Amino acid sequence: MSEYPTNYPKYGFHACNGCGIMAPHHTQEQMPENGWVIPFEHLGYYAGFTDEIEVLLGERESNLWTLCHDCVIKLLETFPLLGILIEKGAHSMFGPNDIPCCKYAWKAEWIGETCITSYANNEGTQWIAR
Repeated sequence: MSEYPTNYPKYGFHACNGCGIMAPHHTQEQMPENGWVIPFEHLGYYAGFTDEIEVLLGERESNLWTLCHDCVIKLLETFPLLGILIEKGAHSMFGPNDIPCCKYAWKAEWIGETCITSYANNEGTQWIAR
């Protein structure tokens, strides 16, 4: 599990549909920090694996899947070709910044008026300044 700041999140928490943990919302009201919100009907179609025609016709509300940071990582590890579509620096580092939370993280450090942007290495174990 990734570590998050100990201060209470500005917008509260949202249950992850992958693992059930309460993922914090620090910057956006309905979005978990460094997670994904996937509209379920975008995965299905008429005569597809899931048939979401009622949503597309406006007959019922959309279902959203909310995934925490760690469940997104599990999804990308399970389906590695999806991970190729996500480039380095997909999300900002939120939490302890001595080591990256994953290989998709980036962070910015200011030295005076100069900003140094670092990205996680391929293993997600250390920062590489760019």
